Amino acid sequence: MKREEDTVVVLIGHGSRLPYNKDVLEELRERMELRGIFKGVRVAFMQLNSPGIEQTLRDIAKEGIKNIVALPVFLADGAHTTEDIPEKLKIAFAGEWAEIGKDVQVTYGKPIGVDERIVDILLDRIKEA
Repeated sequence: MKREEDTVVVLIGHGSRLPYNKDVLEELRERMELRGIFKGVRVAFMQLNSPGIEQTLRDIAKEGIKNIVALPVFLADGAHTTEDIPEKLKIAFAGEWAEIGKDVQVTYGKPIGVDERIVDILLDRIKEA
């Protein structure tokens, strides 16, 4: 059974030409890491920014971490979360990388979805507008 303190979380963003997108994900990473729940929290991007998903997973595996939770920081499911990201997770340890990834368990989480906490944030943004 894996424990949270043995797990590294990878927050996966889409990536953007605008630096704000990467900054937001990095800030979320820092805040999550401050909670001290996991061994570590990293960021990775599907495209346009680095580090990429595959490289991030490989770097974590090289450090000897065996439990990774990959979490798409997307509001809803779509082609990226159901096809593109899972494919990148699959090929991260394929071919020449198979040996380093042989004992690594990558668990893929769900996007944010509908949640009362999101509704509260939306209401706050409406009030601010």
